[in-house]
Amino acid sequence: EAARLEAELAAAVPRAQHEAAEAGLRAEAAALAQRLQELERRHEKTCEEVFRVQRQALFMKSERQAAEDRLGAAQKQLEQAQDEVRRLRELHGHAEDAARLVKDRDRKITELSKEVFRLKEALNALPESGGPPQSPPNTATLQARIRALEEKLEETETRHSKVVTLYRSHLLYAVQ
Repeated sequence: EAARLEAELAAAVPRAQHEAAEAGLRAEAAALAQRLQELERRHEKTCEEVFRVQRQALFMKSERQAAEDRLGAAQKQLEQAQDEVRRLRELHGHAEDAARLVKDRDRKITELSKEVFRLKEALNALPESGGPPQSPPNTATLQARIRALEEKLEETETRHSKVVTLYRSHLLYAVQ
């Protein structure tokens, strides 16, 4: 029975053919194993590359966030600077208005001083009488006008002083 089975086996697949097929399958298995190792190496390289790209993307994202933060801070500083420029322009306008007021006050003070001086000259030019001091009605009017003008002059100088002080404070604030 054993001999018959061996004969059948030998007839079914010749031994040399069996060994050749086995050697071919072993070579194919070795080639597949080698290809599998190559694919595993490529897979590792690909994983490393993916990891590197992910790390780079994360770094780029953090850099972008930092740049956006810097941009936001710069925009905020720009807005603050623009607000400061507007405020300084307003102060400059107030300072110019105060300067105009000071010039107007100076002009008025000068005019009043000239008027007082002229009136004093006119008063001194009046003839003096040797008797008791009797002021003609014109002299009394002139003296009253002189007093009124002197009071107005003092009032104007006081206002002028206040305007100059305000102007100086505006300039000092603008400089600061």
